[in-house]
Amino acid sequence: MPDLIVNLSLTAHRSDGSLKDVFSGYRPIYKVRADYWSSAHHEFVEATGVCTGQWRKADVWLSAPETYPQTFWIGRRVEVAEGSRVVGVADILQILNPLLELSADG
Repeated sequence: MPDLIVNLSLTAHRSDGSLKDVFSGYRPIYKVRADYWSSAHHEFVEATGVCTGQWRKADVWLSAPETYPQTFWIGRRVEVAEGSRVVGVADILQILNPLLELSADG
């Protein structure tokens, strides 16, 4: 089961200025905390991928979620990067892994 369901938007272009596109299986990194980035695996829902300027819903599996418990909430916007280059954002739509959800009392 995925950890999150997100709405992913690519904001970057390719180095030649053309639209960037990614497909299911895409593995960027997410800025989970100010001091921590995590690998993320995407499987797009209702589409095979997304390109610059579009939003697409995706199931996301995170690497080692036990390392950063209670860091996500519905509506949170997370920076998405490839190495040191930010290429987009992911809006959190649903949290399927309860370990990751920031609780009101936590």
